[in-house]
Amino acid sequence: MAGTNFSTALHEFGLEAEKADWAVVYYAGHGMEIGGVNYLIPVDARLKTDSDAETQAVALEQVIAAVAGARKLRLVMLDACRDNPFEKTMQRTISLKLFNRGFSNIEPEAGFMVVYAAKHGETALDGDSLNSPFATILARVIREPKVEVRKLFDIVRDDVWKATNRTQQPFTYGSLPGREDFYFVAGK
Repeated sequence: MAGTNFSTALHEFGLEAEKADWAVVYYAGHGMEIGGVNYLIPVDARLKTDSDAETQAVALEQVIAAVAGARKLRLVMLDACRDNPFEKTMQRTISLKLFNRGFSNIEPEAGFMVVYAAKHGETALDGDSLNSPFATILARVIREPKVEVRKLFDIVRDDVWKATNRTQQPFTYGSLPGREDFYFVAGK
């Protein structure tokens, strides 16, 4: 069944996260919002109806739960705010709002940070190269020493905004603990 491997991997990751200071998930692929629930769409999903998302896709809440056990940094990065790949073939069977573009807004509890490659309700660009503009810029900025995580995502937002001619604006939801700084590369 579609999504089973994804869900199993998230569960196993969540068990490991309970032993860690940091838990970070980066997801690139398709995502969509159905009836107020944000779903990540596994590559083997075949969503014939909107209600298939419940059994074949993975709810964003499952991803957030997987990082919840970490003691300090709980971070989810979603390079997935693309158009609904099933828009033309998916039948609507539930009388809920179905977005064809992007994810809906979320409000994670304190201690979590969720970064969207594009602001809620918008779509992220795939880009002209191997990686999306978000992934390309994140890969560059994340290697810079002495850039605190909150500042890192501000830089990524500004650089993606500029690189996409102001058509894609990454957005950060939630907040990390305020008494500690977090660095992917601490510096020398």
